[in-house]
Amino acid sequence: MRKTVSREFRDLLQRYYPGLNKCPEYWRFMRYLLFGKIDKHTGNIVIDRYHVARAEGKLSAYYSNHYNSSTFLTKFRQDVSTAAFEWKEADSKNNLAREAIVRLHPIVEKAFQDEVYKNMDSGRVYFDSGRVYTRKTQKIDRETLQQEAMQCIGSAGAGSKELLEYMNNLPVNCFTKIINDNFQAAWTKVMEIKDPTSRKVQANILQTIAEDLQPFYKTSREGKTVRVYPSNYSIPMLRREIRKVITKGWYEYDLASSQLAIVGKVWNILEVQEFLASGRKIWIELINHYGIDALQLKAENEQKYGDIKAVLKIALYSLVYGKGKQNLIKSLDEGDTDCDGLAKFGIKDGGNRFFTHPLIKAIYQARQRMIKELNSWDSVETIFGQQIQITGVKDEHGNPTEERKECIRSVLSQQAQAVELYLLLPVLHLATTTKDFAITIWQHDGFSVNFTDKTKTERWIKKIHAAVDARAKELGIITKLEGGLIQ
Repeated sequence: MRKTVSREFRDLLQRYYPGLNKCPEYWRFMRYLLFGKIDKHTGNIVIDRYHVARAEGKLSAYYSNHYNSSTFLTKFRQDVSTAAFEWKEADSKNNLAREAIVRLHPIVEKAFQDEVYKNMDSGRVYFDSGRVYTRKTQKIDRETLQQEAMQCIGSAGAGSKELLEYMNNLPVNCFTKIINDNFQAAWTKVMEIKDPTSRKVQANILQTIAEDLQPFYKTSREGKTVRVYPSNYSIPMLRREIRKVITKGWYEYDLASSQLAIVGKVWNILEVQEFLASGRKIWIELINHYGIDALQLKAENEQKYGDIKAVLKIALYSLVYGKGKQNLIKSLDEGDTDCDGLAKFGIKDGGNRFFTHPLIKAIYQARQRMIKELNSWDSVETIFGQQIQITGVKDEHGNPTEERKECIRSVLSQQAQAVELYLLLPVLHLATTTKDFAITIWQHDGFSVNFTDKTKTERWIKKIHAAVDARAKELGIITKLEGGLIQ
């Protein structure tokens, strides 16, 4: 999250909201209210417990599940401004997070909007303290971010622990040149975004990248996945088209149809395995299913093609990861906090039509079969040998209750995500043996690479592909790495 602003803007905030000076925690939380995570549909700031705990300096209590954010929120409102800040509680029934309602004084609001898009090369001060921002303090900030990210390593499981140790200990010079070379081009690309909420989010992320330079990673709080996530606003959080601009010169790879390929094998879905073996592309197939010529769309409007693909990718992954059918249909139609709905692209009844595709039908039926199968188990293992307990009770007929079904769906997703990481770990192992290249970004089913010795690039590319191919063959999963140089 962005840490610096102009001196003029901070002084203006202090003048209109003097209560901020009562404690540094208030300044930290105000920064989150201005530059934090935005709900893409409402435009409001999402107030999750993690960021409130971080502002209050109580991450240890948060990680030990002994943190209540409501007390701080109430006191902040009383001391800073009852007119400028209130919040809406979360609505779990409708999958809505707790949100802040921020109503700044009109003069402050105008200054804030100007500040968001102020591309500052100098004259920055820290929002929290007012101290001048320097290269020396930037280094201290990075060290603090690294320490925060590494707090969770003790709870990380096999695979994700070694990934965290590698990604969180990369030298900053892996990122400095690429960001310096491409930042202005990325900023220009951000300014071209038409949707104001999305433009604001991407501008804030890009400003934070200028401050932090490198991404750091953490595990999920619940510990129900081997996946790691960015702990600071950083390159992995940029939209795809912006990310490709700022990382121009790196190489980017991902596993082809990774989750589809994994469940096709692990859940023994013959239709999926035959489809993948034919060499056809799932995203082309699904877009065509809606009466759209996917290849023509990609050639004529690559942005729209990418946006529709992103919605369908989230939908397919949500299906694999256990999202309820009706909730998934609603998300595909109307959108949610994770993605836009297909209606935005002129696709009517996209949710129901999604489930009429033969492959989607086969995946859903296989998922229901796996739920029934796992209902007879008390625990299962991931590919790393980690035991996962299956909780919840059965009804009088031996069928799983909704609580138990939800647990089983979570278990299935954890198993699939573990296989995903297992497929890519050989690349991490290669990276730890050499200084000829570094993995610079990790994105669950893919990664970016900076080849530091350009004379050996082709040799290492072949080794990387061969390592993943061997692991996929070992597991009998029909996937491979796709990608290459970002130009």
